[in-house]
Amino acid sequence: MSFSKSDLENIKSKISLRSEIEKKTRVIQKGSDFWCSCLFHEEKTPSCKINEDQASFYCFGCGAKGDIFTLYTDLYNYTFLDAVKELSQQVGVVINFNDTADFKKENIAQDILELAAKWFNNNLNNAEANVCNQYLKNRNLSKETIKNFQLGYSFNSKTSLYAYLKNKSFSDADLLKSNIVKFDKNKKIKDFFYKRLIFPIRSIQGRVVGFGGRALDNSNPKYINSPESNLFQKRYLLYNLDKAKLTARKKRNILISEGYMDVISLYQNGITSIVAPLGTALTEDQLKLAWKYSPKPTIMFDGDSAGIRASYKVAIMALPLISDKNFIQFVELPNGYDPDSFINKLSLQQFIRELKKPQSLITYIFNQSSKSISLSTADEKISFDKYIDDLVSTIKDQKTQYFYKNEFKNLFFEKIRTLRSNKNTNTYSPKKKLSNLQQMQILSFIISAINHLSVGEKIIYKILETDILKTEELRLVKDLKDINWRDVKKEDIFQLLKKSESANLLKNTMNSQLYQLFPYASPLYDPQKAYEEVIKSLENLNTRLSNLKKINKSLNTFIENSNTLNWSELQNINMEIKEED
Repeated sequence: MSFSKSDLENIKSKISLRSEIEKKTRVIQKGSDFWCSCLFHEEKTPSCKINEDQASFYCFGCGAKGDIFTLYTDLYNYTFLDAVKELSQQVGVVINFNDTADFKKENIAQDILELAAKWFNNNLNNAEANVCNQYLKNRNLSKETIKNFQLGYSFNSKTSLYAYLKNKSFSDADLLKSNIVKFDKNKKIKDFFYKRLIFPIRSIQGRVVGFGGRALDNSNPKYINSPESNLFQKRYLLYNLDKAKLTARKKRNILISEGYMDVISLYQNGITSIVAPLGTALTEDQLKLAWKYSPKPTIMFDGDSAGIRASYKVAIMALPLISDKNFIQFVELPNGYDPDSFINKLSLQQFIRELKKPQSLITYIFNQSSKSISLSTADEKISFDKYIDDLVSTIKDQKTQYFYKNEFKNLFFEKIRTLRSNKNTNTYSPKKKLSNLQQMQILSFIISAINHLSVGEKIIYKILETDILKTEELRLVKDLKDINWRDVKKEDIFQLLKKSESANLLKNTMNSQLYQLFPYASPLYDPQKAYEEVIKSLENLNTRLSNLKKINKSLNTFIENSNTLNWSELQNINMEIKEED
């Protein structure tokens, strides 16, 4: 009997060789490699290296080598067929052991998918792919990145993918089996993807197993994936894991985002241990897969309400699985940002700073859940405390459950203490102190008036029309207003105010840095242009501060209506997790 390579690789990808070996002997880590004493000969110093990426082992002492199937055949005395049957049942891989024709079809499907990926990619060279190429350009993707991810376009005016593959002598049955084509309403075979940006999806071994397609117009749904098959099972795959696994193992961290473009954008910017689920919620199997390459994956979903809900759902799902070897952490992005837009609209450096501030699983769950309830009454405190207890009780590892429960309680009582201390503070009161830059900008207006005497008095009156001044600044501007600006000289102004209460602040206007930051303040600047720029800057600053006051006035309402989960949503998420189990 023969087996398809994809079946055997699928089994190996779902089981940790290291964990299996640990059942028989101690495994130690040296750098990014794992070693153990050989299971096939006696030795005192570990000489057997475990290669998790290739799911294989090799003993430098006796030369024993193999994979998970070798362990079962040579160590546990299984036949190869029985080993495949046993392991396929353990990991949920369905194999029809009585139909060898299925294996041949699966291998043919693999060939079809590889050819389809090349066809999609080659279509980018055609004129009709301009809309797709322009989209990729707008997303700041380089040609090297497009080639590296083998992105493509599912349209060619000269031929369809179906016709192209038929010319390669594939049968209709084989093409339908590969899910690259489908029947239309008239029972005619047509391409599954039409005029979409194509993302090849690869197995851990790097073989194409399916595709994702993004609409480039207003078509719905925006994203579609290949249908499920023996080769393509979304819940067991992570996009880009074939490229990310080496860095993930080396750095002991893997970053999980939501979408294809997030992965590609971050990878292009040097963050290569990045993966994503395939357009669906992260599954338990995908999390276990991530744990094979990192003990503490980082979840970074979008900063909108849907992203927060998805992140929280992952947190609740992960709780029962946490142990002394498997952890998880979270990074929250600002509202309205995903990883791709954050890097492109802000900066890579700022993104990396966010990455360096992850929240632990406990902290993330507590922060999100405690936002949903005021804890102002005894009943709310009791309900929330029970909610936390119920969550902790799902943790299967007893030691982990003990420490997590203590940490949750500490956070809970700290929250109560904080609420008590702030009991009489119902609104947010922003500090009126301006930033240093804003202070310097105000000083630039004042020195502009002094350096450009022909328009100086007009500037002073314009400043007084705004609401941007603190007490000391207001005093100085009023002192300047009282000066007789006719025939006055710059030196006279400093002499007149030498003994005033505003003298020290006036000295600050002589800071040369003001001229570097605000060139219009320099005496060398044209007076009329200086006046125009001062007026424009005054209006902008005044508008900004005016808007800030409005925002501060409604800040409590904003916080209540921001992207936080409410109490009923928390309960629903718990129920969803239980139903999926």
